[in-house]
Amino acid sequence: MKQNVGRSASVLMAAAAPKSGGSRALIVAIVVVVVIIAGIGGYLLVYKKSSTTTTSTAPPPTSSSKVSITVWQDFSTTEFPAFQKALKWFEQNYTNVSVSWVNQTTPAPSTIVSAAIAGRAPNILIGTSDFEGSTLFYHGLLVNISAYVNSSFFSQYASTALSDVTENGTVYAFPLNINGIAMIYNKQLIPTPPQTTNQMIDMAKNITVIQNGKMTTAGVAYGLDTDGGYRFVAWLAGFGGYLFAANGTPTVDTPATVEALEFLNNLTTVYNVQPAGLTSSEWMSLFETGHAGIIFDGPWDIETYLTALGPNNVGVAPMPIVSQTGLRPRPFLGSIAIAVLNHRSSGASAAQIWASIKFGEFMASRTVELQFWNAAGDFPSVTSALDYVMGLNISWAQGFAEQFLNYSQHFINIPQLAYYWTPFGQYVSEFIATNASHISAAQAAADIQNAIVQSMKQNNIAPYFIVANAQVAQKLGASYLSIATAPAERVK
Repeated sequence: MKQNVGRSASVLMAAAAPKSGGSRALIVAIVVVVVIIAGIGGYLLVYKKSSTTTTSTAPPPTSSSKVSITVWQDFSTTEFPAFQKALKWFEQNYTNVSVSWVNQTTPAPSTIVSAAIAGRAPNILIGTSDFEGSTLFYHGLLVNISAYVNSSFFSQYASTALSDVTENGTVYAFPLNINGIAMIYNKQLIPTPPQTTNQMIDMAKNITVIQNGKMTTAGVAYGLDTDGGYRFVAWLAGFGGYLFAANGTPTVDTPATVEALEFLNNLTTVYNVQPAGLTSSEWMSLFETGHAGIIFDGPWDIETYLTALGPNNVGVAPMPIVSQTGLRPRPFLGSIAIAVLNHRSSGASAAQIWASIKFGEFMASRTVELQFWNAAGDFPSVTSALDYVMGLNISWAQGFAEQFLNYSQHFINIPQLAYYWTPFGQYVSEFIATNASHISAAQAAADIQNAIVQSMKQNNIAPYFIVANAQVAQKLGASYLSIATAPAERVK
């Protein structure tokens, strides 16, 4: 769903304060200790050992009758069998709880807000930590997990995963994994990973095959038109840009955005190493069938590639340095998390809240997270499970680890972020269009920013302070929604 080496040392993954000054004001570093192992040369992820978990303080149901809860999730094809197995385990352990699920992609803010207003939101949403934080938590739609689970329970998680689901000391979801993107390459076509974008383009040109006017082998398969804005954030950082200033003001309309958009579009229009109009399924298919040299994806799809190409033919490395700037692309480092919707948004009874909390505890446990690792290559958020994974010395896992630890930025779980995705998709599509409506990269950057600002205004999300969504406040009551008028600590 859309995110080693050795056991002789421990690495603590922790979120650092934002860097001040320059174009990296919003990039949050991951403070790590990097250890080079003699004879291996890999990076060691280090973590604080987890303590024994404690039981939930949530009261059990007062009745012996069956408790039913609903789950919205969007697991990948490789993750889904692990989810089904974990669901079976859960119901075997909690025989009085029945779980029904819906294959639901992380919904747009309007979708989940509408469901919440009507009291028809699910009991549980399994989705990205940034969406759950920037949209649901900020509008008071989630259960405060901290109020139901003993604080010592959270010590089992790697700090980077826990910080992804924590705001102002409140834990609003259970972290299920640690995820992000890196460069994935076919070793049969690209024996060694490029270190810079110039090297990447040269390598891509050498392996690109065009027959009868059709590109049958692509040097790079990126698919800007179906990016969605997620992978683009990494390239934006590589060109010296970022999405929002420290006070929450959008900063998309910048030369860095223009340069990043033009670079990615030039893979098709100038360098001729990528087919035009690639959908996500098409660039994945190109790579799986051995007809693409380089893609940019996360561990959630790695098992598909390993099966298709063979474990020895798939390499993972950090995204290449941008030759124009000398900067590394820094993708978001986040978590898929399990959020519990509260009574006002889901209509949940006390028994359903209890069952949902127990479901979250169970799913985000060592046993289940290792099941997701075995099935799909998802990096666990539980430190003891992560220790185990790192001890396996798997080369592709080392590549992801190097990207995650050294060249990543945390998701910015602020409400403004929720209004970035749709404008990005709309105006990038217009930028790469071949018809008369084609716009320049500069116009796309300006239009994206203007659309973000307009959406924030319409939803009373101002650049300098945070208030509740007006529609939600009217329907649910301002006292319920915890309106913040001095949120300097929230927007960082």
